[in-house]
This record gives sequence, structure tokens and C-alpha cells, in this order.
Amino acid sequence: MSALSSSAGFTGRPNLRHYHRIPVNLEVFVERGGEALPSCTINNLSRAGLQIECTPETLDKLVPNGEPVAPQMAIPVQVAFTIPVGESESTCIRARCDVVTVRRIARDCFHVGMSFAEFEEDAVPMLDHYINEQLSAGV
Repeated sequence: MSALSSSAGFTGRPNLRHYHRIPVNLEVFVERGGEALPSCTINNLSRAGLQIECTPETLDKLVPNGEPVAPQMAIPVQVAFTIPVGESESTCIRARCDVVTVRRIARDCFHVGMSFAEFEEDAVPMLDHYINEQLSAGV
């Protein structure tokens, strides 16, 4: 990724509880080590990160060999997803994230928590605007 900026000037890790999570249903494209993974769905989004839902096969590519996952042992990935802007337009958000949590929801479904590490330029204000719009709408 080119022209990345640190997420909102954080020093150290952000306290994720300081950010509202909004429920969403957005397609996300994830890359790990240059390898594109099957698309997944973002099911919640905040200014600090996102949570995706994926299959065991995708999880195995994201976290091979059952690597431990924790904020201190985060797995770096690249993500790209599109958010609506206005009534008829959209914009792509590209960011580097760290995989920080994995939870099994069902036999064939996992939730993977990712914290934003860096954004492409102009992504932070666009993401803030989208989240503020959703919160104002009562999501």
C-alpha cells in the first residue's frame, strides 16, 4: 500500500472500548503475505477495527497452523472494503490491520477481530463520516 498514515495518531494500542461498534454487512477483501484470501463479510466496524466472519478454510489461510493470536502476537494483513458515501456513491477503504482475536461461532463459522494499524490517505475521515452517519441513524 502506498501513502499510508497512522490511524488517528494513536500512541500504543487504542483502547477498543472507547469506540462504538456498528453492525454492518460489508464485503471485505483480505490479503496475508501477498496472498489474496476468499472474500469475507465484515459484521461490525469501529474507528479502531473490524470483525469479519469467515469459514474454517479461510481462517486456515489467515492463521495457518493454528498460530497463536493475541494483541501482542498480532498477524498483519491488508484489507479493502467499500463503504457508501451519500445516496449513490461509494469509496474504498484500504488499511493494514492486525488480527488480534479469533472466536469459533459454529462448526463452519469463525469471527476474526482485526485492529486498524495504518490507513491509506483520506481513509480515516471517510470512515469517521460513515460511522457517524450510522450512529446518527440509530444503528
